[in-house]
Amino acid sequence: MPDFKARPQQVAMSQFIADRMNQPEHQRMAVVEAPTGVGKTLAYLAGAIDIALEQKKMLVISTATVNLQQQLMQKDLPQFVSATGKEIKFIQAKGRRRYLCPSKLSSVVNDANQQNLSFDVDAKYQQAKQKSRVKELFQQWDSGKWDGDRDSRSDSIEPAIWHDISTDSEGCAGKSCSKYQRCPYYIVRREMMSAQVIIANHDLVLSDADLGGGLVLPNPEEVLFVFDEAHNLPQKALDHAAKALNFAQLYQTTETADSVLKKLTKALAYRQHDFGFMLMELRRDLPGVITLLQQMETLLESDDLVQDVISGKLSEPRIYWQSPLVNALVPACQGLFQRANIIYKHYKVFAQWLKDGIETQQVPNRVAEVLLPQVGTVQNIFGYLIDFMGLFLDEDKPNFPPNVRWLSYEKFAKETTLVINAGPMTAAYFLESSLWNRAYGAVLTSATLRGLGLFQRFRSDCGLKRFNESHFLAVKSPFNYQQQATLSLPEMKTLPNDNVIDWQREVAAQLGIIINKQEATLVLFTSKVAMDFIYQQLPNDITDLILLQGDKLSPKNMIVEHIQRIETGQGSIIFGLDRFAEGVDLPGKLCSHVIITKLPFPVFTRPIEQAKQEWILRSGGQPFVALSLPAVSVRLIQACGRLLRKETDIGRITILDRRLLTKAYGKQLLEYLPDYKRV
Repeated sequence: MPDFKARPQQVAMSQFIADRMNQPEHQRMAVVEAPTGVGKTLAYLAGAIDIALEQKKMLVISTATVNLQQQLMQKDLPQFVSATGKEIKFIQAKGRRRYLCPSKLSSVVNDANQQNLSFDVDAKYQQAKQKSRVKELFQQWDSGKWDGDRDSRSDSIEPAIWHDISTDSEGCAGKSCSKYQRCPYYIVRREMMSAQVIIANHDLVLSDADLGGGLVLPNPEEVLFVFDEAHNLPQKALDHAAKALNFAQLYQTTETADSVLKKLTKALAYRQHDFGFMLMELRRDLPGVITLLQQMETLLESDDLVQDVISGKLSEPRIYWQSPLVNALVPACQGLFQRANIIYKHYKVFAQWLKDGIETQQVPNRVAEVLLPQVGTVQNIFGYLIDFMGLFLDEDKPNFPPNVRWLSYEKFAKETTLVINAGPMTAAYFLESSLWNRAYGAVLTSATLRGLGLFQRFRSDCGLKRFNESHFLAVKSPFNYQQQATLSLPEMKTLPNDNVIDWQREVAAQLGIIINKQEATLVLFTSKVAMDFIYQQLPNDITDLILLQGDKLSPKNMIVEHIQRIETGQGSIIFGLDRFAEGVDLPGKLCSHVIITKLPFPVFTRPIEQAKQEWILRSGGQPFVALSLPAVSVRLIQACGRLLRKETDIGRITILDRRLLTKAYGKQLLEYLPDYKRV
């Protein structure tokens, strides 16, 4: 391999993964913390690929960022394949919604050809604009100039248009669709059948697992998973495990269900002898859903807490099991749960009948292709409602972390609507039941998995408690920190949490002293307000060099501009928030000074995070020790990790938060940072 350098840490990681993947069933788990410079990608490829090939399992590599997916597809995998001579085909997997649905595009184009009889000039203009855009997209795809992948375009497609010309699994006719052979999604699916390695992202893997597995990716039993950037996995999984009841969406879906029912009786005339009982139930239950939703809205709107949410005084207040509001909602929710089950079951049957009807030619293709997405949407939303009710109606049990319930007021299809949310306090059970108990094997790796030197928090958040220490490995860094980097902790008079304005002014004064205008500098902030204030305090000769997040350029283009400046011999300074504190790769002279203005303590404002803190207190623990300190330790190591990307890199880190020196926990945090030379 070009520029390959053997590293003992890389070999150790690779061997550890191979050993773990050779264990008996349900014991194939490897959790590896490997700092920057170890060469994780090559280590897990070498450690896992032979076992996947021998056992005829799919190797699915899941990442958290698009950058790493592109690096795997364009650089790491091609290099690995050419260096090892192995016959490995790899492909990137995405959800259906990332691809064009030719059937929906064709019907939108045909609809666009119909005359608009509206007298509203503005509406006519907008429709004409959409028509020409849709026709343009159709011509580009039909002529082969565009492959139908949303991510392969250099321009953007309006979300509303994209929604109308893409689909999800329920709205897809599959092999029965007249456009099946040319469908961009199925072209990739057919390619996947003959691949040995699939590159995916955490969201896709978790969505697939949430729906039972095997929809987009192979069944978990047939997969050896590698989760790179695995430190993001617990939070991503929590987001997937939580569900919501959105009033506006449910009203809209119930209307869709009702209007499509009239068309279904005609389209499925060949099954009319099976229809009677289903129609009777649906004609009772669809209006029943509307009645129950209205009852719930009336109950909610008479509540003071809800009024505060609607007026914007509160953003995401929690509601509690056995509280008067929840007690009042429970009977209506139980009724909704029963009706949702019946509606879901019947529309699932309708979808199957439509697909059967296409195959037996009893339902015309064009009819089924218009109806299937609508039937699929109904099935999807009511299935989701069933999942929500499972969480919302699951009563709190003593000595067991309760589900969390909260309210929000959100934008949906040009209107704002009340939303009831429910989610588990931890994603541990979701990950364990849907992935670890089913997968052939799993490797979880990242540069930062331990908080304060321990895997404890990651282990419990990820549902890995049944795996003992032999499944966890922390490899040392190949960097010589003492020679490559200095860590400076300047004397600061003020603390960031005492007098904010004085501290911000002092940070601005310090930046004026410590920034070298000829260098590449990355300055990290934890708040946009503080960042903007400090920026305003600086002299023009420094602000002229600053690329400010949230100003003119996107983070991606800030990095492009920064690289151009450095490569043409100028100085450049990036002022960024946590988006720049992880996943940003600026090797060599592209970053020679990292300045951390404030310790990146997490702010626990979300309902699930608050519930977790309360649970720890109730269980006799300390949230600061159990949650905040491990989290800030991980974030601080990540932020410092922006400096050294290669063994030849040198530079300096400055932290402008003297709590590292004055607080007992500060000494702990310093102890678990890499062994930089202290100044």
